[in-house]
Amino acid sequence: MTRTEEVYSRYSRDPRKQRAWGAGNPGNVAIRQELLASVLELTAPALQEGGDVLDVGCGTGWLLRALADAGVAPARLCGVDLQESRVRAARAAAPGARIEVGDATHLSFDDASCALVTMITVLSSLPSRDAIRAALAEGRRVLAPGGLLLVYEPRIPNPLNRNTRLLRDADLDAAGISPRQQRSLTVLPGLARRLGYLTRSRYARLARVPPLRTHRVVWFRAPGTP
Repeated sequence: MTRTEEVYSRYSRDPRKQRAWGAGNPGNVAIRQELLASVLELTAPALQEGGDVLDVGCGTGWLLRALADAGVAPARLCGVDLQESRVRAARAAAPGARIEVGDATHLSFDDASCALVTMITVLSSLPSRDAIRAALAEGRRVLAPGGLLLVYEPRIPNPLNRNTRLLRDADLDAAGISPRQQRSLTVLPGLARRLGYLTRSRYARLARVPPLRTHRVVWFRAPGTP
């Protein structure tokens, strides 16, 4: 079992973390909805161009399912995750997608084969700075000319979670993810998860306060014409 698998195994046995991360928590729902809206907005051109769409660290397949619901043909959708249980769940969530057990640092995809590659909070879970850079380099390697790489990660360190690593601009530079663009989003999760029935009225207002936005979306388009 890898370090990443060990960490997630511990999380799955921790009732407190399961409560905090529960899909039914209104704050978590708002966080995911905000993220999905940004993903769909930023990736619209890549989704319309054709070619494979790869979600690295796809987890249980929520993003692949959302992309299918948004009209992306299942045959274009691909996912990779380290955990077999998550791969099984992702296959059930996104029928027809090609989803396999795999390592973000060694993708089993050909060079220049993907129109879109997404990495949603996968880099911060990797075991070392070298692994982060290797995963980014792999994401860039499989991008087709004009393809889009989209990364979502915390933008400030989390001193309460020593199992995560902060994605640095130096990591992106080292992997050739430049020039790039970014935006901040996601209300401080510890606050969002406590909003309860006030989430609908308060989350959007809180999201307009820059210091409360703890994450960032970074996107990069590979040189060339699709």
